[in-house]
Amino acid sequence: MNKSYLKIVTRAIVACLLFSSCEAELDLPPVDEFSPENVLQTEAGIESLLFSAYANDILPQGNVKNEILVNEITTDMSYVRIGAVERELTPFLNFNWDASDPFFQAPIWNTRYQAIRDANTVLENIENTSIEASEQQRIIAEARYLRAAQYAYLYRYFGVVPLRTTTDQEEQPQALPLPSQEEFNSFLETELLAAAENLLPPAEQAQRGRATKGHAYAVLTKFLMQTRQWQKVVDMTGELMDLNYYELYPDYRELFFVENEGNNREIIVTWSYANEAGFGNQFQNGAFPPGFLEADKIPEFTWDPSMANWATQFSIKDGFYDSFAAGDDRKQAIIETYTNRAGDMVNLRTTPDNLRSLKYFDNNQVGNFSGSDFPYIRYADILLSRAEALNRLNGPTQEAVDLVNQVRTRSIDAPYTLSEVGDRDSFNEIILQERSWEFYSEGKRREDLIRHDKFIDYARARGLNAQSHQIFFPYPQGEINTNPELTQKEGY
Repeated sequence: MNKSYLKIVTRAIVACLLFSSCEAELDLPPVDEFSPENVLQTEAGIESLLFSAYANDILPQGNVKNEILVNEITTDMSYVRIGAVERELTPFLNFNWDASDPFFQAPIWNTRYQAIRDANTVLENIENTSIEASEQQRIIAEARYLRAAQYAYLYRYFGVVPLRTTTDQEEQPQALPLPSQEEFNSFLETELLAAAENLLPPAEQAQRGRATKGHAYAVLTKFLMQTRQWQKVVDMTGELMDLNYYELYPDYRELFFVENEGNNREIIVTWSYANEAGFGNQFQNGAFPPGFLEADKIPEFTWDPSMANWATQFSIKDGFYDSFAAGDDRKQAIIETYTNRAGDMVNLRTTPDNLRSLKYFDNNQVGNFSGSDFPYIRYADILLSRAEALNRLNGPTQEAVDLVNQVRTRSIDAPYTLSEVGDRDSFNEIILQERSWEFYSEGKRREDLIRHDKFIDYARARGLNAQSHQIFFPYPQGEINTNPELTQKEGY
């Protein structure tokens, strides 16, 4: 703590700014009051550490684009070309990444383990404070949620990772073996359920983005989906739905509008961004086509010279776009044509796989920094997860079909019937397809294809030399070098 407490306080202030109404909720004392001997003995100090964990739970501004791109350009959905981002992500396009890639170490592994460290520090020191017992319970629940959420996030990339539950290894990394899959599963489930007991219901949490019971249930649902624990998915989605709080936003296009972020009960877990330096969502800068001014499909937005438009090009593949039905409103955010700043109409179809997703535009963007939040887990995901789990267990049922239709008919008036979805396998295909239409540009396609055992096959069909071990990424080489108990994944 002597070496890092000032950095922790700084991150805490950053995290505070990301919460609505934070100023009214948390009155941080001046930085010079956070001396090493008292930072962990006051409520403000403990809350600062907690908010530092929150800050690391939200990917830094430049990396939300990579969160989307890495999980989509490795699939049949998206593409990237031109510039520094293409150079950085070419290994992911070509399925030849390795453990030395800096993407795995800094924005993924380090950031998440920093959040884990902060949460562990809170848990180890909160009993030394005079904080009231009820408030201690709330803070402990948030810290346990934040710690478990990082492990759930890391699992998406690496599978099982070392479980660090104390801070005694922070200054000098020591040998820390991998848990078994069963131990890892049990830890996450136990932690998230225990956290949920003392987290506030979403209707009672005034600070948008701060953990609630819904956060814990949603993160656990997604982890149970990844580990194919179907009955537990059904149970957990039931708990979340029984909160009677979350609902689909009436209009698909508008649920991503910046002005609707504060009154949107569909987005359960969000990464909050602001249109100012150090806080912005940078995905749209690469999604804008050259010279973009406006597009008929998104009349709400017009580019102006204060906004960045990068040379790099994040695009949607033609085959994915063409898979949408003609009347599906979800494709409205994907443009085929636009007007450039010279007043010319440009057809993006003249270049293959060059369509653009403008889901996250912000009319008040300043330079590189858009204020559009990133919806990490939405209620639509919960409904489709429950439908998939029910189908995996029992085959098609009316309840599962109805769940899919809740999501589908918001955007297209063409509900499925029980008789037309076919057997278990064909309904699985329908659900997978619905998920692609619903969650493009949200970084879910890779994990969905992995869960359906299609990720490697789809890559090979594109002519890539994809190997079965590539359903997970390698542990960062730096971690292999410092942890003698950590053996690299087979195949890397």
